[in-house]
Amino acid sequence: MEIAFLLIALVVIVCCLLTITFLLGYLLKRVKSRARNAAVSFLVAVVALSSFLLIEELFFSYNTEDKEEVLVAHREAPIGGILLKLYADRTFELGGFRKVETTGTFEVKQDTLFITSTNNPKVSNQFNSRSFLIKENHLEETTDTGIGILAIHKNSLK
Repeated sequence: MEIAFLLIALVVIVCCLLTITFLLGYLLKRVKSRARNAAVSFLVAVVALSSFLLIEELFFSYNTEDKEEVLVAHREAPIGGILLKLYADRTFELGGFRKVETTGTFEVKQDTLFITSTNNPKVSNQFNSRSFLIKENHLEETTDTGIGILAIHKNSLK
């Protein structure tokens, strides 16, 4: 998927540069064909970007079963961020922005969120359980395993 993203990004960048070039050519020489070329290159950029986003959402979405999300938290990083999604059926998914690395169940006790992996941690190289303090706008990991703080974007936990 990363190669597809790079190709789409390249197409969008080239189309935007062509659009600017054609627009400048039209403004300087008032040739209508340059304005038409600018419109076509801009349209190609918009269609390419829209198609990529649509395909990404349809085929590479975390929530393929259309579960109700009760909490979404993430942390961006230059190389692979972390995304945590909790669902109404008491399950969670944790991973990068494009790949679920572990799944399991969660429980909330007072101001603490406990997540327990149902994957085999010895095989998946992940964890058995982790806990987070639920703050006003972020989750704070109670033990230092590398996740640290996750910003909360949606929270409808009861």
